[in-house]
Amino acid sequence: MEKMKLFLVTICFILISGIAKSQTGNYALCLDGLDNNPCIGMDIIKNQWTLEAWIKGNGKPWKNREAIIGTGEYGEINTIDQLPLMLKNGKLCSPKAGLVATEPLDDKWHHVAVSCNGTETKLYLDGKEIGSKKFAVDILPGEIGTSDMDSTGFSGCIDEVRIWSCGVSGATLSAWMYRPLGPGHPDFNRLKGYYNFDNLENDVSLNLVGKGAQAYHLRNTRKKYNGDMPLAYLVKNDNPLFVLAEKKQQVFNAVVIQSEWDADQNVKNDELLKLRIVVNGSRSPLKLTALNLDFSGSTSLSDMARVHVYYAGQSPRSTTRIELFGKGKKPGKAIRFTEGAARAYPLKEGVNYFLVTLDVNRNAVAGNTLHAKVSSFLLDHQIHIPEEDKTANIPKLITPNSATNPNAIKLLQWNIWHGGLHLGHIEGPNRVKELIRNTNADIITLEEGYGTQTMLASALGFELQTASPTENLAIISRFPMKESSSNAKFKSNVATVTLPNNKKILIGNWWLRYASKHEYTGSYANTGLNSEDWVKEDRELGAVDAQTNLDKDIDPILRSDPTLPVIIAGDFNSGSHLDWTARAAFLHYGYGPVDFPISKLMLQRGYTDSYRILYPDEVTYPGGTFAAIYGHMQTSRIDYIYSKGLGLKARFSKIIRTPPQIDDVWPSDHSAVLTVFYLY
Repeated sequence: MEKMKLFLVTICFILISGIAKSQTGNYALCLDGLDNNPCIGMDIIKNQWTLEAWIKGNGKPWKNREAIIGTGEYGEINTIDQLPLMLKNGKLCSPKAGLVATEPLDDKWHHVAVSCNGTETKLYLDGKEIGSKKFAVDILPGEIGTSDMDSTGFSGCIDEVRIWSCGVSGATLSAWMYRPLGPGHPDFNRLKGYYNFDNLENDVSLNLVGKGAQAYHLRNTRKKYNGDMPLAYLVKNDNPLFVLAEKKQQVFNAVVIQSEWDADQNVKNDELLKLRIVVNGSRSPLKLTALNLDFSGSTSLSDMARVHVYYAGQSPRSTTRIELFGKGKKPGKAIRFTEGAARAYPLKEGVNYFLVTLDVNRNAVAGNTLHAKVSSFLLDHQIHIPEEDKTANIPKLITPNSATNPNAIKLLQWNIWHGGLHLGHIEGPNRVKELIRNTNADIITLEEGYGTQTMLASALGFELQTASPTENLAIISRFPMKESSSNAKFKSNVATVTLPNNKKILIGNWWLRYASKHEYTGSYANTGLNSEDWVKEDRELGAVDAQTNLDKDIDPILRSDPTLPVIIAGDFNSGSHLDWTARAAFLHYGYGPVDFPISKLMLQRGYTDSYRILYPDEVTYPGGTFAAIYGHMQTSRIDYIYSKGLGLKARFSKIIRTPPQIDDVWPSDHSAVLTVFYLY
């Protein structure tokens, strides 16, 4: 019987997914209460907040705990409520506030909400206040319909999840619970997350108010990343109380998302930014009649040959490209694209992406900045000014094309997270492959390959060095290489690479042990910790591994050839003393300075941290690499590319935390590090 249920659920998921991609309408997310894990990875919301959703539970029987919104991984923090909105044996509750309904829910649709105004927390059911308490606590909304604890999965349907950074009043909740959100909501500018699930595609559902690199889009994943149970899926929403009224098209919001990827010299159609316009309603579609771009943030207009604008579909990974406004324009400090009403592009209900790309000149100056902003756009000749995340400080630079520059080497360091399987057995590794290919890296040092490395090397047409097809570490190289490792294969993988100019370079690929009380675990967000414990454990574990790798794998080769340049890249599972300074303590929950021993060891042995040497200001450029998908862990840098040797110099270094498809989700829990070296 259980196998038959699983088969029927799988067939239902396949059929419904097909319907969702071909039709518009109102859909709800259906969860099995077992393995479904819809992650949003939001950061900590302090003092004032509101969570609300429509739910229809199965309730036969109710479990002891079922999360409506809970924390995600690395959410065990002593200052937050991990389950601020949940069901306890079917009764709506916010347990830390001591609020609980008197009766369990039935299996019909209900609107549920909890709101905190900084001093008082209130619980609402179907628009009515059912309890209040003088109590306030911070929250970390990381997952929908579950939390990081296996036993808290919600079984049923969820829709219209709304997360606010303010205490929404009961009257406002009641007034808006039966209809989609719009800019007329009195707290609209405090809306942090809005998931209506109508756009779920390719295992991603957009946060309709998401901005920048941390947009908190939903990743539809499993708790058991290597399992095969069906993902959460869409069903047609049968809630008779929630009304999607047919109406004239109106703008919900418009957001600009900048590409953080650097652009090679002489590249065509490099993706510069996306404009995401969300509209409600289907009658009288609005038309894009003009787009105004400002390139004053770029170093030099002469670096650019042409600017193009495309309609790019309704999902981040859409391959739709319809060029608008002719065939592009020559760059200028300010560019205006216009179209007559007859040829203007009509918007579709829901999400609309417009992509701005650049043709970069062959002789563009490496190191110059490329930047544009959408100063305004016109829909049916009415002016709109889009929003943009202004907190990001990762510049988009012009980088040398290593294919035409024999002295340039691009090395990518990346922990791909359990073989890249967290976005599916096929979809996940394919996303990893696409991302690596788009970097144009010559050499890739990979951790947690676990069976994916052979496919990646084959797809790229590169050489592969790994202890076995299912091993942790792998070096993938465009150039010939010879194995040089003699140490433990799980922690060290070393090869000598021969470059096209016949120069040789030594590549070390490392994974080091992490400490249980270390900032790697996320515990550094807790209060009252002793950072000396992290240093002590690092000295006993990761620092021992680093010392062993240097003594047994690297130094014997350098003694035989002292002129050989060396690059050591990997997941060191440790912070850097160059990051965790007193000056930067506010970025690390008040901890600092911390004398992490591994980074100090590398500097003592003559190695240069390629990212930090190019970005010495640890406050302006914290450069976090773990964990890229969780909003509260954006300044923890544990992945490094170190180098030393005559004639070897790091010229450009980038923390890559966003996919090449602008506004898509990232496939790993680690950011990647890409460094361009010049070998003279």
